[in-house]
Amino acid sequence: MRPTEYLSARVTPTTSIPSSPSSPTPATLLISQELPTVPQPPQICSEAANPNTPLSRLRIAMKNITQLNAFYDAFLVFFSDEHLSEEPAPEERRLEYISGWEGSGTAAVLADGGAAIWVPSGEVRRARDSLSCAWLVLDENDPSQPSIAEWISEHPGRNGRVGGDARLISAAEWHLLTASLSQEGLQLVHVPTLVDQLWDTEIDPAKRRPEFSRIVANLHNIDYTGVSWREKVQAVRNELRPLGSEAMVVTALDEVAWLLNIRGKDIPYAPLLKAFVVIGSKDVRVYAPAGKLSLPVREALGVYNCYANTNNCTRVNEYKTIYSDLRRATESKILVPTAGTFQRGASAAILQSVPQTKRVSQLSPIIYLKAQKNQAEIKGMRKAHLRDAVAMSTVLSYMEGMGKSSLTEKSVAMKVDLTRATQAGYVGLSMQTRVSFGPNAAESEYKVTNTSNRRIFTNSTLVIQSGGQYDEGTTVVTRTLHYGNPTRDERKAYTTVLRSLSALSMLQAPSTLPAAHADPLARAPLWNHKQDYIPPTGHGVGAALNRREDPVVIDYRQDTNLHPFREGYFITSEPAWYESGKFGVKLGNVLEVVPRTGGYLGFREATLLPFEPKLIDKNLLTEYEINWLNTYNDRIRKTVGPELMDQGLTDVYYWMMNKTIKVESPRTKKYTNSASSTYLKVPLVFVLAITINYG
Repeated sequence: MRPTEYLSARVTPTTSIPSSPSSPTPATLLISQELPTVPQPPQICSEAANPNTPLSRLRIAMKNITQLNAFYDAFLVFFSDEHLSEEPAPEERRLEYISGWEGSGTAAVLADGGAAIWVPSGEVRRARDSLSCAWLVLDENDPSQPSIAEWISEHPGRNGRVGGDARLISAAEWHLLTASLSQEGLQLVHVPTLVDQLWDTEIDPAKRRPEFSRIVANLHNIDYTGVSWREKVQAVRNELRPLGSEAMVVTALDEVAWLLNIRGKDIPYAPLLKAFVVIGSKDVRVYAPAGKLSLPVREALGVYNCYANTNNCTRVNEYKTIYSDLRRATESKILVPTAGTFQRGASAAILQSVPQTKRVSQLSPIIYLKAQKNQAEIKGMRKAHLRDAVAMSTVLSYMEGMGKSSLTEKSVAMKVDLTRATQAGYVGLSMQTRVSFGPNAAESEYKVTNTSNRRIFTNSTLVIQSGGQYDEGTTVVTRTLHYGNPTRDERKAYTTVLRSLSALSMLQAPSTLPAAHADPLARAPLWNHKQDYIPPTGHGVGAALNRREDPVVIDYRQDTNLHPFREGYFITSEPAWYESGKFGVKLGNVLEVVPRTGGYLGFREATLLPFEPKLIDKNLLTEYEINWLNTYNDRIRKTVGPELMDQGLTDVYYWMMNKTIKVESPRTKKYTNSASSTYLKVPLVFVLAITINYG
């Protein structure tokens, strides 16, 4: 559907008519069928007309021929940083500065009026509620809505030039945008730092660019890494040789942190340092902002022993010189990472900086080396999840004793964050804590806002999704609670989701099984009730790195990322049941991939947090599922219990013990009652015979 058709299809004589094509909020205008209509003057959006807003300042800059030596009919603003991080730092959120939208997406701004933003399906409603009338919000996952190229082409331009910062978009995405714009007679041009210049000179104090983090990076303890950085560099070089590459550009921040055994605080929700690395055959070149590498880090990396003719050392360079240095690189072949499962690969600017004859576009070999944890990393992940279990047990037991009317989604999220921070080794959050109650819990991508913040009552389910970063590892966990008497439908939904969780936990499969092909097993209990969920069932988890890690994804809709499980991987399992407009149920554990006999692999729960017994209908569970639940509860008692007592959390200990009471099978109980009744009615000799024969 063309953009004009898209807009006109939504306008009829008896429906609301938008005040302007860029307005997401329609103005009601009823057309009389009897009296002649009088043309109404178009309503003016004050936000779009204000010359001092970032949006208006961008339009002025696009027309500044003297400064840019060109006129741009449209400009694209991307959500990300130069490393294409999933959650960029506040000072890297250019899309938020221009539009006010803090989530992911892509904006297109026209020089002569009109601005649109494309966001994921789950964020459309929130974006339309939060953005001003100057913005048209479109669903990037809906093929019936106009694409970026189509929308721009419907607005006549002077020379068909579209600007964008190639540092902030992957090479593959830039290529697709270039092709689609070209089909519409438009040219995509790399325009670096234009938005940065506007942001750096912003007058409004509320919109000024936040300062860059000045926290220096530190060494990650060898007790947690298990392997030195030199050994990791050598392992990467061994992977590069068969590809014919003499060097590799490392752009993903979690790969930089893993490779050099360093950690930082440059982005939210992950302990990472903002830096590029080039692994050469004889040296390692690190491109980091000035002052970011502490003295111990420099000493450990051998920076001070790196002279002009020295090999096998580390050279530290200014962060911004990565692009010019790649153009002058002496290596004949340089690997530039392509997109993986979650990693987006190198940016278009990085790829363009490497001469075309030298490019080797391949998936980063670090992805596989990093995902398969060694024994030190496995030990650390287990320790981190133990700390997390203590924190979450503490907050859940506290909340159960509170008056529920005093709790809100925001206050619960704050309590979760503050309680987790009390644990030793705590570094930060691994994700934004998401708390949703009642109908809000039925939205898979729900994030609380000031207007949507609900009070917690006793008439529905409460879903808490959260995670922590610790010195030893990364955690993520989801639990669903209920503070009243759950309905039959709520218990059925919860028990079904629990069955899905147990299905993957109990799986034993050949080591060659692609992770995506395990998804139907987890979803089968839900499919039996005609239920499904949009997000993947699971993904990899880093060791004191990103909470979402390549290469595996558990999603039956995948047809390209068919990577198998490997021993030492940590993955999530997060099934859910969403009853639209009513309630939601979601449970999530982190699982460790462990070896089984005969070349098979299985799973061991790293997450050790009790489920909610009142929401479990044991009549819907099989004997295998009840045995799994009892075994899991027994592990919680034996592992988390002593830690709670050691920390003096006696009340929490008894809360945990009450939540992990052994579940008696209703079938066993029925059989036992029947047998007892029969025993009273038959001769003793007959009963003894049965005992001997069937033991």
